[in-house]
Amino acid sequence: MASRLLRLVPLAVIGWACSTGPSGPPPAEVLGRSESAIINGALDKAHPAVVALLLGKDSSAGGACTGTIVKRDAARGIGWVATAAHCIDSGVALVLQTEDYGTGEFIQYSVIDYEADPRYSSADLGYDFAIVRIGGVDASTPVIPLTDDPDDLAEGMEVTSVGFGTTGSGMNTSRRFVKKPLARVTPELLGYDQRASGVCFGDSGGPVIAGSGASARVVGIHSFVSGGCNREGYSARVTSALEFYGRQLAKVPEPSCAVCETIATGGTGTCAQLTTSCLNDDECRGYYECIGDGKKTAAECFSEFPISEGPFTAAKSCVCMQACADECAGEPSCDAVGKCGYKLDEEDACAACVESACCDEMRDCTVDGRCTLCLKRKDSFPSCKRNEPRVALAACASDKCASECAGSTLPTIGETPPPDDADAGPSAPAEPASGCSAARSPSAPGAWRGLAIAGLALATFLHRRRRR
Repeated sequence: MASRLLRLVPLAVIGWACSTGPSGPPPAEVLGRSESAIINGALDKAHPAVVALLLGKDSSAGGACTGTIVKRDAARGIGWVATAAHCIDSGVALVLQTEDYGTGEFIQYSVIDYEADPRYSSADLGYDFAIVRIGGVDASTPVIPLTDDPDDLAEGMEVTSVGFGTTGSGMNTSRRFVKKPLARVTPELLGYDQRASGVCFGDSGGPVIAGSGASARVVGIHSFVSGGCNREGYSARVTSALEFYGRQLAKVPEPSCAVCETIATGGTGTCAQLTTSCLNDDECRGYYECIGDGKKTAAECFSEFPISEGPFTAAKSCVCMQACADECAGEPSCDAVGKCGYKLDEEDACAACVESACCDEMRDCTVDGRCTLCLKRKDSFPSCKRNEPRVALAACASDKCASECAGSTLPTIGETPPPDDADAGPSAPAEPASGCSAARSPSAPGAWRGLAIAGLALATFLHRRRRR
């Protein structure tokens, strides 16, 4: 199974005080504060609700923990992840649903907020519980609920522990599990004999699961080990925090532009898929990186990646113009975005009419890289007359904005398309040979801001781990 909290910088083992609350377990080490291999775990395919938490603030990934999606509100797009309080000390940047996030195949949920049990103390690590609220869940998001009281646990009962981390054979980013009989059951803690197998560093915040299938319940949260990972392991017992969980699971974030953006750019939502399509395409990703590093002007980046401006713009403007148009109206970050995703050059009645009457067609055109290029280059490529999104936009403009666009430089492509590009004559400009479209099906859903972290910072995160 997994073995440690993944740290980008070396951290010393943090010891516990001799007493840790009412049950007084022996001196212990926080799961994730040092390195050690998990003992005799196996790859897990049965618990997709167990997720990886990449820690830190924004793109400054600082390690990793484990958590479990314990509740979802598909109508609002919000999910609740149970993890350990000590995992959120440095913040939570990303939540990844995957069997192995090292492969790049994951669903990434954006983080709305997180909160630890107020009884938690880093000095003694009692009540090591926390909830992370995530955005972008839907009806397909897996869930393993928290247990009710009583949980019917007893010494000798077999439970399953699941988590992410390293193994004795080296670096690991996969989800793993181990089955253990409970060696100790107190009102606050669950303990295990780990001489043959058990949890270790990196499994922090992961679940102790009783039951299986539809009857599975989270009964404990991985917290610490005593005397090393091959001696004793302890998890915080969920029934000792049901009041905290009850408050947290009933708490719904107040609607705002920021919350709407977090929901829209997480999971498998429209904005997330547009972003993923762009970042999964070499051309569009190249344009994104070109714009982001600041070494070249926007015009130079466009010249290098001419087909990518549209998909990039569609992803970038999705929150402002589609998912959160009402919530983000008037926000400075949305002021520079075209009303329908692509900002028309014209400031006349034609542009105003098209943005009012043909917004859906304009968005579809923006998503298509070649359609956007046709708009930008005044339909100078022969294939513009056969580009479906461009033809649909032209038809809408001709039908609904005929008088406003009369004599406008925004063409409506009224002519019948030639049979092939050769008929356009030798003066037709050469078209770019490559390009991308954000309409492609993404291989790994994610978010604009989040996947920028996952695609760029996660690569750095993994690279640094390999160098340790």
